[in-house]
Amino acid sequence: MLTDLAKPLLLVTVVLVLPLVVLAVWGESFSDQLVRWQESPPSAGILAAAIVALLASDVFLPIPSGPICTLAGSTLGIWLGALVSCIGMTIGATIAFALARRWGRPLAVRFSSAERVTELEDACRQHGPAMLAITRPLPVLAEACALLVGALQMPWRNFLATTLLCNGVLSLGYAALGQQATTQGWLPAALCISITLPLLGTWAWQRRSAS
Repeated sequence: MLTDLAKPLLLVTVVLVLPLVVLAVWGESFSDQLVRWQESPPSAGILAAAIVALLASDVFLPIPSGPICTLAGSTLGIWLGALVSCIGMTIGATIAFALARRWGRPLAVRFSSAERVTELEDACRQHGPAMLAITRPLPVLAEACALLVGALQMPWRNFLATTLLCNGVLSLGYAALGQQATTQGWLPAALCISITLPLLGTWAWQRRSAS
């Protein structure tokens, strides 16, 4: 029992303590670098393109979308930052969904059975959009869910409607956090929050699923 709890507790400890350690050790230097970057940032077009490219590559690389969306709001403003972030996250999720929809089902049948996959497809039609919405803010699980519902042949309209709505809400929230933090001078702390909360959400989901 203690062994089963050790790893989750260690993960929570790291998630909670690591951002505080980063702020304590490099907080002042990090803040100075952010101030210098905000005083002479790249053009809005270059910055928007970079944000879209980074978020779109999330399915292939471990890109933390929360801090990037927060920075987008701090530099591009709430509405433009949210729009750019939503586009990038939606492109990344759509790439994962399209790849899994094209090649995922044969792999699932190979490792399971056609009957079992058909049962899961029926369940996905009923609960897929809700599961997609719940996991959208969560690192790793968001990409895994996009791949899963793609492999289970979720209709494109359901996937796009749910993904666009959720990404829009998330992007707007992160962008508002970034702009507010910039205005009040606590952007480094906001970036740590945008990293920590999604990680805690992923951990909570995994613990709930395991129990």
